[in-house]
Amino acid sequence: MIRHRCLHLLAGLCLPAFAASAGEEEDAKPSSTPAPDKSGYTLFNPTPLSLRRSYNTDRPSRTDSPFSIDAGAFQIETDVVNAAFDRNNPARLDIKVRTIQYGLTNLKVGLTNHIDFQLFVQPLVERRTSGRDFGPERTVSGFGDLTPRLKINLIGNEGGPITMALVPSVKLPTAAKRIGNRKVEFGLGLPVTIQLPAGFAVFGQTRFDALAKPGGGRRGQFQNNVGAFRKLFGPVSAYVEFASNVSSRGEDKDPWIGQLGGGLVWQVRPNFSVDLNAYGGITRASDDLNVFTGFGYRF
Repeated sequence: MIRHRCLHLLAGLCLPAFAASAGEEEDAKPSSTPAPDKSGYTLFNPTPLSLRRSYNTDRPSRTDSPFSIDAGAFQIETDVVNAAFDRNNPARLDIKVRTIQYGLTNLKVGLTNHIDFQLFVQPLVERRTSGRDFGPERTVSGFGDLTPRLKINLIGNEGGPITMALVPSVKLPTAAKRIGNRKVEFGLGLPVTIQLPAGFAVFGQTRFDALAKPGGGRRGQFQNNVGAFRKLFGPVSAYVEFASNVSSRGEDKDPWIGQLGGGLVWQVRPNFSVDLNAYGGITRASDDLNVFTGFGYRF
C-alpha cells in the first residue's frame, strides 16, 4: 500500500514536465564569444564573481552534477529533513524501519577551475525499528559517517552539449554505534549530463563502491542512475529519476535496490535554491518511501 501511494505521489509531483535537477536547470546556450581562460585561478586566487559559472548543485537527485564549482567559491547543500520508511523487506518479515536524517550536509570549496573538494556530514541520524518479527521497539540515534570526496570535471564545465566528471570518495567510520558499520569504504562515480533541444536534458551516473562485508573483506556495488529535467516556469524546475544499486556476484550479493523519484526545485535567488522531493521503492530491498527537503547556497 505504501508503494502504491508513493508512486501516485511521484506521478502528481513529476509528470507535469521533466526539469532541472540539483541546480542544473540553466540550459546550455551556444555562444560565439570564446570562454575566458580561468585555468590560473585557485583556492588562493579565486575566480572573479563576474567570471563564475551559473550556480549548480549536486542535490537533490541521486545523481551527482558533473559541474564543479569555481575556484575559491564556497557552497553548502543541505537536507533539512530526510525521512525514509520501509516495511516491505526481501525476507517478507513484519519489520518496520523509519530512518530520519537531520541536517545532512555537503560542504564544498573550489580548488581549481575544474576540481572541487566536498565533505558530507551527517550531524544526526535517528533509526527506529519495530514489528512482530523484530521484538521490542528500538530507537538508536547519533552522529553519522563523514565522506570526503573530490569532483574532477573532464569536459563541459564552461559549456557544450555534454558534461562529464569523475567523483572519487572515501567514507570514514565516524558514525555512532548501530548507526554505521564502522568500516572505511571507497567509491568512484562518473556523472554525465547531455543537453537536448527544447530545454530538455538527460543525466545519468555510473558508480562503483567497494563496501565492507560483515565478516571481513569487500564486495562491490554498482549504481546506475538515469533521469531527465526541464524548467517548468519562471524559477521553478522539476526532475524525474530512476536509481538502481546492484551488488557484485557471489554469496554476499545483496538484492537489487530500485527506486523511482523526482522533485521540484525553486531558484529563489541566483545563488540560492530550495527543493522538495520524493522517491518510492520498486523492489523489496529498497525503502518504500523516501521524502526530503533542503536547500543549496553559494557564497
